[in-house]
Order: sequence, then C-alpha cells, then structure tokens
Amino acid sequence: HPPLNPNDKRVNTMGSGLIEELKFVPEIFRFDPDTRVIIIKGSNNCFGSGADLSGSTDEESTPWMTKQYVARMTRIFKSFRDLGKPVIAAIEGLIIGADFELALNCDLRYAKETASFSFGEVLVGMFPGNAGTHLLARNIGLGRAMEMILTGKTISAQRAYEIGLVNDVFKAERFEKKVYKVAKYLASLAPIAIGIAKQIVNYSNSVPLDVGLELDAYGFGLVSSTEDYKEGIEAMFEGRRPKYKNK
Repeated sequence: HPPLNPNDKRVNTMGSGLIEELKFVPEIFRFDPDTRVIIIKGSNNCFGSGADLSGSTDEESTPWMTKQYVARMTRIFKSFRDLGKPVIAAIEGLIIGADFELALNCDLRYAKETASFSFGEVLVGMFPGNAGTHLLARNIGLGRAMEMILTGKTISAQRAYEIGLVNDVFKAERFEKKVYKVAKYLASLAPIAIGIAKQIVNYSNSVPLDVGLELDAYGFGLVSSTEDYKEGIEAMFEGRRPKYKNK
C-alpha cells in the first residue's frame, strides 16, 4: 500500500513530487497478478492536508499553466478509479482538498473515528478543481456537496459516514486491522469479476440505463468465459472455498 509521504513533520501536503509518485502506482500494479487490492493511507496519522500551495502565486504562473497542472493531477487521480482492482482509502486525521479528491477516486473509504474532512479551498480563494465538485456530489448528493464546497466547513468521521461519504468508521485501536480485513476479503474473491464489476458500477453514473444494462450483459458474458467463473460455481456446489487464479 503506497503511503502519502509528509512534506514536513506536521502535516502531509501533496506536492509535485508526490503527484509524480502517485502516477506510477496504477501503472505498476495494473498488470501485477499478485496485487489484487491497493490501500492508500497517509503517514503520521494524517491522510493529507491538501495541495502544497507554496509557489502557487508566482508571477510567472499563467492560467494556462495552472490549467495544465490541474488537468494532469486529475488524470492521475482518475487512474485509480479506472484501475481494474479495488482501491481503498484508509483515512485518519485530516483529509483536505486535493487529498480529499484523491480519496473520492478510491472505491472504498474507511475512516478512523478521529478523522475530519474538508474542502476548504473557498477559504483561500479557490475551489476543488480536481473533480472534487463532481465526485462529491455523486457520492453525497448535490445539496450536501454544495454546502461543504461553498462553506469550506469541516465534518467529522461520523458525519461523513451518516451522509455516505465513507463506508465505515472504525475505532482508533482497531482501524488498521479492520481495513486490512476488508482488503484481505476482497483479495480472496475472483479478480476478473471484481475488476469488471467496479468498472460497470463507475459507468452507472454517466450512461443511460439502457446502455448500463448492455454493459451488464457484456461484462457478464466476459466473466462467464473465465476459469474463475467455473471454479466459483463448482466450489459452491462442492461446499468448499474457491481457489481463484485470475484466469
């Protein structure tokens, strides 16, 4: 699981170096048969406190340069969403801005009970430009997303769970164990079926129902031709655990 490294000893900020490292994570693990689940977590008990803004107001910076930088960061974040393997965000401490947007591109989000969430960009004259506006609204609804983004308010882990932003909240002493338990369970399932299901669910927000139903049928056809599909059915009738081979 790739840790988000701290820019300093107090908080984790997302600078250009970390963004470059994140770029390679999906590329490295996409075709690695031994990696079935990815966990993204922060270090020093902090998922991340947003983008490193030092130098962001340099006179040499132009709107076009900023647009290119933001668009590139968005593509890198989206590559986790497009990866045919489950990606889990293990959230503790602060999660702000760009790091929040990265977590929204993960498939599952689990929070430590002391975590806090914020899109505070408006407080410094900006807004979430790395797909945070769209993904937050898709996850928690337009009204709640609008409130978080326009006010910059911070919400607790429990509130994040109540509005559907995270899948579950765990006590501090059991947090890591619980997250790894989920990852271990996902890793025990049929990888091809998991990957196709993930992609189709992600498409569900952006395609008409009829297209989604066609995708379901197409995806099910692909899965039914795999060895893992046959193994899963046979194991069910034989009363044993299936042994999936990612084939």
